[in-house]
Amino acid sequence: MALKAPRRPTAAIEEAMGFVGFFGVVFLVVTVACELTGRPALGWALTLLVLVLVVVVLDRWRVRVLRRTVVTSDPSPAAVSRVAAGTTRASDG
Repeated sequence: MALKAPRRPTAAIEEAMGFVGFFGVVFLVVTVACELTGRPALGWALTLLVLVLVVVVLDRWRVRVLRRTVVTSDPSPAAVSRVAAGTTRASDG
């Protein structure tokens, strides 16, 4: 039986961000096309706004999960101070 690597705690959030981000790009193209052709674009633009807000919320959630994971996986004083300063292991390199 093949061994599977453990999933990152943010994998599901990042997948959701990719899914919502894809549709955000699609709605951006549709909104621009409607604006250029003179069709009503308000509904498309409002949907695009909602998708952007969802991506922002997902990103904030991802950052919270990353901070919580750093604190629980590395309880050293250096890790706690990095979290308090707003930096993580990925940005320390």
